[in-house]
Amino acid sequence: MNQTKNEKGFNRLGWNESDVPLTTPVKADRGASKAEENKKGEVKAKKGVVPIFFATDNKYLPFLAITLESIWENSSHEYDYEMYVLNSGVDEDYKEKILRYNEKECFHIQFVDVTEKLKLIAAHLHIRDYYSQTTYFRVFIAEMFPQYDKAIYLDCDTVVLGDISELYNYDLGNNLIGGAPCEGVNSFNVYKRYVSEVDGLDADYFFNAGVILMNLKGFREEGFYEQFADLLKKYKFTVIQDEDYLNVLCQDRILRLPRAWNKTPVAPDRLPREDLRIVHYLMTWKPWNFSDIPYQEYFWEYAEKTEFYDLILGMRKSFNEQGVEAAKNCEASLKALAQSEIDRADGYFKVYGKRYGNVN
Repeated sequence: MNQTKNEKGFNRLGWNESDVPLTTPVKADRGASKAEENKKGEVKAKKGVVPIFFATDNKYLPFLAITLESIWENSSHEYDYEMYVLNSGVDEDYKEKILRYNEKECFHIQFVDVTEKLKLIAAHLHIRDYYSQTTYFRVFIAEMFPQYDKAIYLDCDTVVLGDISELYNYDLGNNLIGGAPCEGVNSFNVYKRYVSEVDGLDADYFFNAGVILMNLKGFREEGFYEQFADLLKKYKFTVIQDEDYLNVLCQDRILRLPRAWNKTPVAPDRLPREDLRIVHYLMTWKPWNFSDIPYQEYFWEYAEKTEFYDLILGMRKSFNEQGVEAAKNCEASLKALAQSEIDRADGYFKVYGKRYGNVN
């Protein structure tokens, strides 16, 4: 995307850099590329359905189009992809643009309003400015969609460079979640301490919930939603929020995936395209704001193919010094909050200990 590559902008690198070396698995086994298969246009019998869930508001809906473009281009067309966009109200024009992806073979997209579900727990939420209520939508998936035993959840700030059906076909066994180690946590000492001392978990196994494979049948059989509601009343996780709840409740039942399935610009190690599966522009590492984000070329490659391209390019051009300072303050305040939670005498793990998973 030459326009963005060549114009000057604000740099993200140089502040809040990783201060911890990563040791968790990076690469995934290389599956057969589906790009050429997709271009052949051959009609084949479908292998089955891959359910994929997203949760968004108007702010992130344009980026969902980029995720969809990348899934279409890089994933096997031998599956049907049943996609659900969980929301609490979105712009009709944006919605219409997303629904046009239903014209593509294999894609079946629906918008699902979960406003009423969210009202049931809203009184117990303590949501920081960095987060939105949409991050909690994934908690409802197992209960609302009993027709599925397993499903993928994806954040909308992702680009899928591998075959998403390969992610779906991981065998979860008795695990509740398949997820990659969270690079946002594992790259900074304060967050590793937070996960260890507040959540009572091994940070190397703390997964990022922006890309997960969910055992929905297991969630239902074990009353996950009821456990979540009970824990929500007991303790307010304010740093990593719903990700804290998911990791605490699913501990010891997590299939750890290679980081290639949730590779972020945060970590200092870099992977070539052939080794990447999903790139996740998490936290303040946004290519629509900063000009030097690692892996931004993949974001703009697919953005240019969407109806939202001009809108997203406008975001990039209008980003200013106030935006840079806001991002810095966001990162600094989140670290400070993590430290304050570590220092609390009544932190979660200090009070409750290990109550979930293998408590023996």
